[in-house]
Amino acid sequence: MIILKLGGSAITNKHGWMSANPKAIGNLAIAVAHAWKRGAKNLIIVHGAGSFGHALVIKWKLNNGVKTAEQKVACAKTHAACCALSALVTGALVKKGVPAVSIPPQEIVKSRNRRIVKFNMRLVSAALRAGKVPVLFGDMVPDSKLGFSVCSGDQIVAYLGKKASRIIMASNVDGVMADGKLVPFITRKNFAAIAPHLKGSSAADVTGGMAGKIREIMAIKKPSYIVNARNPGRVALLLLGKKAVCTKIRW
Repeated sequence: MIILKLGGSAITNKHGWMSANPKAIGNLAIAVAHAWKRGAKNLIIVHGAGSFGHALVIKWKLNNGVKTAEQKVACAKTHAACCALSALVTGALVKKGVPAVSIPPQEIVKSRNRRIVKFNMRLVSAALRAGKVPVLFGDMVPDSKLGFSVCSGDQIVAYLGKKASRIIMASNVDGVMADGKLVPFITRKNFAAIAPHLKGSSAADVTGGMAGKIREIMAIKKPSYIVNARNPGRVALLLLGKKAVCTKIRW
């Protein structure tokens, strides 16, 4: 099984308010379709929420939980926004011939203090058996301590990635950069030296930025790659198991 994570910064204008990047979404759909038609079939796609999630969570102060009546309405609005973005991604994939189906994490994930404690795989497994591509995304999910909490796409990737053959994270950079140069490999041995360079973008991000993403991925101990979504051809190559410019994460 291959997991492809489409970063929120790659598919939305992350500094905006519910502002999608339809050109980027369309180009990535073309790349996925190319790989799909050439054999990359056992595939799960997870995408970030970008400006459809982060800005809303910050505006309505949802990152510390959902308790009040006003927050519950705001939580519903945020979930609806994340679903709207997923509809754009799924629609673009279907248009290019990929049998994608959106599965809202709010329906299948339960958390406790912002960490996943239950993940109902029934819908995901059924979609894979039917030859479809499940599309999951960063979402607001039930939380036994906080009412509802943010469940990032990265956390979903980390959970599902335990059974993956490889994980591809498409972001808005060529990979991890240090002093203007691409870092070809990140391991436990060099992570401490590289971490200071992982400041990420200045846009609102409630999920830990690049350092948080890498920590989630390293814990899985699976071959993982950070690649530039702005060069969809590289994404297609990695989906097909070929070499491309990227940062590989090893444990």
